[in-house]
Amino acid sequence: MKKLLALIGVLGLASFLFQASAQSTDAFQTKMTQIADKFPQEKLHIQTDRNNYGAGETIWYKMYSTIDIANKISVLSNVAYVELISPSGEVTSQKINSLFSGVAVGDITLSDTLVEGSYRMRAYTNWMRNSSSDYYFEKVLNIGNLRADNIISSTQLISEGENEYYLLQFKNPNNAEWKKSSVSYAVLNGEEVIDRGRETMQPDGTIKIKVTDKNRGKPISLRFKNVDESTVKKLINTNIFNKENSVQYFPEGGQIVGNEVNRIAFKTLNPKGLGIKAQITIVTPNGETAATLETNELGMGSVSSYFATGEKFKIVTKFEDGTEQTMDMSDIPTSSISIALNNTNPDKFFVQANISEDRINSEEIYLAVQHLGTIFYMSKNKANKTNVLFTVPKENLPTAVLTVSLLNKDFLPISERPMFNYSASSLMQNEIKLDKQSYGLREKVNTEIEVGNPGDSLRYAAMSASVVNMKNYKDDVPNSVSILSSLYLNADIKGFIEKPSFYFNEDGTIKATDLDNLLLTQGWRKINLNKLDSIDASTPKYPAEKGLTISGNINKVGRKTGIPNSKVQLISTNNFMDFIDTVTNSEGHFSFDNLLFPDSVKFLISARNQKGKNFVDIIEDKPVRPEINFDKSAPLILNDINKLNEDQLLANKKFYDQLERKGIMDKVFQIEEVTVRAQRPKASERSSNLNGPGNADQIITAEELSTCATLEMCLNGRLMGVFFQNGVPMNTRGNVPMQVVIDGMYVESDMLSMINPQDVQSVEVLRNTNYTAIYGSFGGGGVIIITSKTGRDAQRSSFQPTGILSITPKGISISKEFYKPVYDVSSDKQFQNDLRTTIHWEPGIVADKDGKAKFDFFTSDEAGTYRMIIEGIDFQGKILRKIINFDVK
Repeated sequence: MKKLLALIGVLGLASFLFQASAQSTDAFQTKMTQIADKFPQEKLHIQTDRNNYGAGETIWYKMYSTIDIANKISVLSNVAYVELISPSGEVTSQKINSLFSGVAVGDITLSDTLVEGSYRMRAYTNWMRNSSSDYYFEKVLNIGNLRADNIISSTQLISEGENEYYLLQFKNPNNAEWKKSSVSYAVLNGEEVIDRGRETMQPDGTIKIKVTDKNRGKPISLRFKNVDESTVKKLINTNIFNKENSVQYFPEGGQIVGNEVNRIAFKTLNPKGLGIKAQITIVTPNGETAATLETNELGMGSVSSYFATGEKFKIVTKFEDGTEQTMDMSDIPTSSISIALNNTNPDKFFVQANISEDRINSEEIYLAVQHLGTIFYMSKNKANKTNVLFTVPKENLPTAVLTVSLLNKDFLPISERPMFNYSASSLMQNEIKLDKQSYGLREKVNTEIEVGNPGDSLRYAAMSASVVNMKNYKDDVPNSVSILSSLYLNADIKGFIEKPSFYFNEDGTIKATDLDNLLLTQGWRKINLNKLDSIDASTPKYPAEKGLTISGNINKVGRKTGIPNSKVQLISTNNFMDFIDTVTNSEGHFSFDNLLFPDSVKFLISARNQKGKNFVDIIEDKPVRPEINFDKSAPLILNDINKLNEDQLLANKKFYDQLERKGIMDKVFQIEEVTVRAQRPKASERSSNLNGPGNADQIITAEELSTCATLEMCLNGRLMGVFFQNGVPMNTRGNVPMQVVIDGMYVESDMLSMINPQDVQSVEVLRNTNYTAIYGSFGGGGVIIITSKTGRDAQRSSFQPTGILSITPKGISISKEFYKPVYDVSSDKQFQNDLRTTIHWEPGIVADKDGKAKFDFFTSDEAGTYRMIIEGIDFQGKILRKIINFDVK
């Protein structure tokens, strides 16, 4: 009986423990699901017509926005930001795109005076700002300039004695000798200048800048005179001049387990931060070879080796350039747990937990395969031996970077590593046909596309296509950023990825070994499971934008104290009857949300306090851009772009000369640089003119009023289109009285006679509707703006009239249409000499319900190999990327 009771007790305890374990597992999974639901992952990809450009050209782009691991078209955000960032970190252009069903098209016109260099193109939504900028879309575009800058530069690092110098050489178009002149330079840290200097240009076009602690690794901006006396600007990236190769090693699962076989991954880099091929040998303490490997062309590889506890191993690396390095590994630990993964089986993968002797305690351990909270597989086992095996079926796993986590009994991570799972169902089946195998000059090319399978219920897809003549153009597009690398890799992997499309074959399948080595040597996006409770309780800082926002504060005049319950109106100057209103919160803050308006639209914000008075300050919230992640693409920031792409830029220049002669493109004129040492604006800088000080039809200054007895007498006869009737200024257009504004206050028109002209700094007359429209009904008869020398608001650093504020917020960018020449007999859309690099750009391809679409274009006047790239995504999240080359003879 006692034995029976004991057995019942044991079974009861086992049942209780099992239920407690199941409840804990359910609680963990529930919490992870809540996080996944609260913080969905939004991704962006941009296809551009090409990767290399010249100043004066246009970057054409198509944007795709997807959500979560399935890459369904995103409807989370309706607004996305695209920025072009110079090598020095200046945002030279920003576009705001309206996403419609997850897609948008746009363009960026490159200024003629743009400094040559490698520019970052990045894109993000406001929602994406809740995570690291490592996961924004980013690609590097090399932009040369032979329109306003015809100088070819070359840069190198040299040593003379104990000193190092940056040796720069500049070649002018005629290869003529340079006058001995001074070259000024500035060392930059972001947008801040941290050092300045001058060096002498030698007749052969060379200058030397000594390497110092201030300029080492920093961008250097140079200015000098060309042989034609025009000003040339150059930017040199000195970060590429490191001294030696480097090697790093990464144990699988994060740590080595002693007295076990461990897999070690390696990354070898050249001084520019790019991969370099190398032979690596792991050497035991007694000098024997434990393992050897050869990295791939990107400097990555991995090998398995046995490591005895407490011993110290060495790594000997022989680089492809002939140099050699030896480094010590850390001591092999005596207490550790790690995981090893085998992903070679097409139907399942295996995870082995390696446990050192002192960590074997028979406690429960869990294996979770998840992505940002979405758990795809979870199982448990006991830590009762040195090797514990888990088998994970692949049947329901998506194509993605997944996190494999080994957890202890409290669901805290012991060991983690990323893995890439590939499923053929994630690719969009396609058939793309050209009507011929090769074409002649100025011949029409017809392209037919069919996507999806006949049995698919939905075959709709959004796509874009670019066609480039490769005769004078060169890039590495097959290995550069693509829709596959953006959505499958860059959105989840932290840090710089060299040649991201290298890991995908032409048909979209993956190079499994190379891709696994990449993941073993990179950081990745993941949830910090140690802070699961705090993540679950947090709220997103940046909301998903359904439209644009105009916001700010209503404060007491001259103070920072907000006024609650103030009535605020937002008025469009395009239609003064079109307005919306709101009320400030307890801190005086207001916000107009979900707005959609084009760029360069002007608005008025009008506000009154609780008593209905307009004696309030309106402070507009200025948008704050995310900080630039200079490390992400640093190895791709190159020097001497004009030299690198000289053939392409010279061909483009020849084509542009033709466009300038035909008046299709503006000609570049460089004016002599003028330094303004002082200026004296005619209108007071404190003017309350809503158009801005000085933006008026006529301005009268204090000097012109110095001899007047009365202001009315002084202005009568001096103001064009204005006459005085009984002391009231009248507009000759309609003989109506004009509105008078004194220091921002609207006053009766006959008050002019009461103002002492000696107290007036400036008088501005607004009669043209371009200036008066912003005043609405007050400006119907024109406006006279008077700014006094001692106005009550003069103490404010940026003067604005109380209760009203004129703003021009950044709006939705309006895209242009790509010019498509048509060489049919009756067409007038033709070039005399067609020397285009981008032959065609088709951003709006949409497959119909049967999965079919088509487009056409004409070849140019240059024979050669043409390259077509088509990218897209369907409503199921299936991805398409296709590269087609064809000949033009």
